[in-house]
Amino acid sequence: MNYLFCYDITNTRKRNQISKALEQFGLRVQKSVFQCDVPAEKAGEIKTALLDLIDRKKDSLFFCPICDACLEKARTIGDKTMLQTESFEIL
Repeated sequence: MNYLFCYDITNTRKRNQISKALEQFGLRVQKSVFQCDVPAEKAGEIKTALLDLIDRKKDSLFFCPICDACLEKARTIGDKTMLQTESFEIL
């Protein structure tokens, strides 16, 4: 399942930690937006790990599942592209 992870972090060190963590799981589609193609359980683990890093009074974290039908309709204008996943069949 694809997820969008978006963040607004005031502390540069923490912001860098979060971006490095998300780079392990997905594609940066904007400066503070990542698309990650991970199982739901892993998405929950990522969210929990990121929540431990942020200051909930100053920072924000948003994450949202993206269904395949919505992902097919997604468009990017500019120099970044969204992660494209294709269906496949194991024979």
